[in-house]
Amino acid sequence: MRKCLATAMVLVLTAVSVGFGASARWNALGGEHRFILDTSNYAIYPGRMYQFADALWIIPNIPAGVVPDNMMSGLLVKRGDMAWAIHYNMPGPVGFSALRGALAGAGGNLPALANRIRAFPDLFLAKKMGDMVIGGRLVLGLASSEPVKDKVAKATSVDVGLGVTKCMALGDLDVGLRLFKASFSDEAANIDSKNGIGLNLDARLMMPRGEGTKLVPVLGLRYLSEPVVSGAAEVSHVGVNFGLGFNRTTGPKKALLVSGVVCDVDMETTSPPAGAEVKVTTATLSYLGGYERKLNSWLTARGGARATMTVVTGDDPARNGITGNFFYNFGIRVAYKKVLVDMLLSRALLHRGPYIISGSGANMATNVCLTYLLH
Repeated sequence: MRKCLATAMVLVLTAVSVGFGASARWNALGGEHRFILDTSNYAIYPGRMYQFADALWIIPNIPAGVVPDNMMSGLLVKRGDMAWAIHYNMPGPVGFSALRGALAGAGGNLPALANRIRAFPDLFLAKKMGDMVIGGRLVLGLASSEPVKDKVAKATSVDVGLGVTKCMALGDLDVGLRLFKASFSDEAANIDSKNGIGLNLDARLMMPRGEGTKLVPVLGLRYLSEPVVSGAAEVSHVGVNFGLGFNRTTGPKKALLVSGVVCDVDMETTSPPAGAEVKVTTATLSYLGGYERKLNSWLTARGGARATMTVVTGDDPARNGITGNFFYNFGIRVAYKKVLVDMLLSRALLHRGPYIISGSGANMATNVCLTYLLH
């Protein structure tokens, strides 16, 4: 087992630059990072952080409203069997996201905190122990104000993640468990929250199937009780996410082919203070594919597409129905020594061409990730 894990670590480290790029990379490959090895993996599988240590990355500008300040960054360092990381605005903390949404409609002085609340930098820690790696993640969110003398309005969230990565006979197993608690209060308006708890359990098995090919089943279970004002309608979610994908690396330039199917089911229950419960089930089926190829020593090109069908059924006729969606993305990587620049290119480039040809002032890329390898 130890030899198996050590071999897997070496293989990843020899191609570690391929796995960097975060959302700029996997969104260009169909939008599912769980089917490949990528830095986004350790947001839900903390044990994977060990394999991507010794790097500094930053996404300086992402779509407004996704995270506070519209930027992300991370520093990962490894020393022997230990690795640690600190991040700013890395996605994934369930409690923090739920709290921001709840504050907007909480009343009193709390809506003003929705835009002010910030998560403290994420802290990751991982340790290699024999034939496995154990990792953890801690995210704290906090905001407060004193709109009336000696009367405080505050909001807090705590997210804790634990994960294990282990080499087994069938392949590499990744497991991640995330727990969260979110709450808010406004002393001046006499407002307190209730509920605001939940958990996510995610698992993945990367199963070798011949040279350069991996079959990747994934499974996710989740429960969320949204933080709400005492006396308001309670909203809870129970969900399951499962899928099957594969990735194949071929040729001397290590071209990567990714494909898979993912199904997500969310069961939402709204319990008003009086009256009957309202239950709504949302099921989404997605098929995706992507391809990445190194064109020369400094340039890599990638592209992918994803098609979805969503069915909504339940006690709310206004929400019931069937919808479909399709999108495609493409991007590039430019590498110079220890610097990697990953770009998710604007789809408008296919229609108007680059600025030098069309004269358009639109952005060439919608997502840019800069990575500096420390080793």
